[in-house]
Amino acid sequence: MNLFEKEFRDGYIKYHTNPIPDNVLDPRVFSVAPDGGDPKMLPEVKLQIINDIDFINTAEEMYNKTRVEDFFVYGPILKSGSSDKCTINVLVKISVAGLTDMLKERILNSIKTVSGRLAPGTVHPIVYVPTIRDIDLDSYIAVYHPYTEKWIKKPRQLGEAKHSLENLHKDPVKLRPKKKRSLKYGIKKLTSI
Repeated sequence: MNLFEKEFRDGYIKYHTNPIPDNVLDPRVFSVAPDGGDPKMLPEVKLQIINDIDFINTAEEMYNKTRVEDFFVYGPILKSGSSDKCTINVLVKISVAGLTDMLKERILNSIKTVSGRLAPGTVHPIVYVPTIRDIDLDSYIAVYHPYTEKWIKKPRQLGEAKHSLENLHKDPVKLRPKKKRSLKYGIKKLTSI
């Protein structure tokens, strides 16, 4: 790239990009439905993450693609008012059942291959972080599950999370809160014992 192209590109990016306002997630990565609700990841970014996870799974045999147990998005992209070029961090939980040294090397090479690519339509690189440990949600500010499009731990500006990691794959009908009883019912129950 010659000097003119570099200066033109840097000048264009400097003066012709819209900054992300406070209390809003990046609109090039997340969108909000017109009727409201929680923001969801754009389909093209979600599809790239799912395809990359499938590529990481190809480190194993052809028909046994179950090495990745789960994956979550965390990090600076989920903070309000994040920069235009912050990373989209994806925590990849690797299953340790039958994990050999050769398979570890192939998994790490496939993660290295897909890590650092830009998300479609943005200048955000997607970084994949492998782990074999249990995921501790308290250490993260916000956690998003792209496959189910649910917030496991919401950022502060979005309110409280409606889903937890344990209830992520359960039926939402069973997650309804129990019916509250009146004080008279409680006293009647105590006196009947």
